[in-house]
Amino acid sequence: MLLTKRSIYLLCILSLVLGMMLVLGWQTAIPSYAADKATAARADRGALLNIQNAFTSIADEIKPAVVFITAERTTTSNISSPGFPDIEELFRNFPFGGPSIPTPRGGTPQPARSSGSGVIVRSDGYILTNDHVVAGAEKVKVRLDDGREFTGTVMRDPRTDLAVVKIDAANLPAAKIADSDNVKVGQWAIAIGSPFGLTNSLTVGVVSAVTRAAAIPDPNMPDGVRRYPDLIQTDASINPGNSGGPLVNIDGEVIGINTMIESPTGANAGIGFAVPANTAKYVMDQLIAHGKVDWGQLGVEITDISPNAAKTLGVDKGAIVNHVLPGSPADDAGIKPMDIIVDVNGKQITDSLSLRRVIERIKPGTTVPVIVVRDGNRQTLKVTVGKADDILASSPTGTKAKLGMVVQELTADRARQLEVPAGTKGVMVQSIEPRSPASRAQPQIVPGDVILKINSQPITSVAEFNRKINALKSGDTALILIQRKDRTLISELTVD
Repeated sequence: MLLTKRSIYLLCILSLVLGMMLVLGWQTAIPSYAADKATAARADRGALLNIQNAFTSIADEIKPAVVFITAERTTTSNISSPGFPDIEELFRNFPFGGPSIPTPRGGTPQPARSSGSGVIVRSDGYILTNDHVVAGAEKVKVRLDDGREFTGTVMRDPRTDLAVVKIDAANLPAAKIADSDNVKVGQWAIAIGSPFGLTNSLTVGVVSAVTRAAAIPDPNMPDGVRRYPDLIQTDASINPGNSGGPLVNIDGEVIGINTMIESPTGANAGIGFAVPANTAKYVMDQLIAHGKVDWGQLGVEITDISPNAAKTLGVDKGAIVNHVLPGSPADDAGIKPMDIIVDVNGKQITDSLSLRRVIERIKPGTTVPVIVVRDGNRQTLKVTVGKADDILASSPTGTKAKLGMVVQELTADRARQLEVPAGTKGVMVQSIEPRSPASRAQPQIVPGDVILKINSQPITSVAEFNRKINALKSGDTALILIQRKDRTLISELTVD
């Protein structure tokens, strides 16, 4: 159908109006879209600012409670070049304590200094830190955030790598301690301390894992190893000098004490560890009240139950006994290998870690009911909890410096492994330092020997051994009666 001129004219007008409407609509839509985008951007910035404000608020709240700790001791070095640092000192600030560097003999005594962090936990001057920060120190100095400095008195618990330093001060800002059992993977984690001596440095990350276990070499421990059965893992940056400082949550509460790192270089690699706050609080309370921590012990080697083993054994949870130490509280109570411990003193045992947590905090000498599953049947046994070895009494500090010999308590299990006669009393030689008086003894003393007497005086414990050795003076001769498997011999050495 052919269009008339009038129709064509109307069509043109309609097209023009429609075009104008489209153009006007497009132009009015642009400011509206831009406004929505700007609103969204402001909302995003607001959320980020809220997070930023949370971190600055945490810093303002917790930093006054974080302290810088300096530990001073005397060491010996043959290096005489001016300005050349002590080799041992190069490693001293590492969160895990650094490697063992043999001290050369015949050098000049000189002061050495190590540093770390701590957190005030009571306003009357009690500070939590790591044991490896202050172990072996002759003097410990504490510098507060406000610049004041104090000399501290140290109380240690090497078993957990924790220590409390007391300073003579009052009305101090104290950090709040959280319930670390509530810590979840993925929660914010903020580490505060003095990495490389840079005081009150704050780093942010998340909780990467909980209930991690670790063991690291440490020559200051009786068996040369420091063990950590229960750690919080974080990717918050932790470096040498952070040791002893707090790991806090988004509420500014302490969830752990920064302790060690996993790193191929010795610097932060995104894997740091902290002792949980609940452990730290328990140790702190015991040290403040009693000056030491007495840890309970069963005398069993245990492991977790795998899903397949659970089906076979007919249980869901518990800790399975691999080995019972002869003469231990567990042995006396009738606990046997293959028993599954499911309850101690009314507390459910879900795995080996939960058993450790319960037993360690029972006062030694206390008798408690222990429920085991044996051959599919539940039995209740009465166990008198024993006392774990005193690591401080077993510390090689002092004896190693004087004789170059590290000894350990002789337990029934160690005596059996060394094949010495049953009932032997003494201490076991763990290691001998090269070029030390012990290394020059004749006949030679070797690791695994059991020291029975020193100069006719019986040795029944590491503490007794330390007392006898510390009484010796330079130039004295020591006659040491040794048990080596089924025979005895007398070794002679001269104290430097």
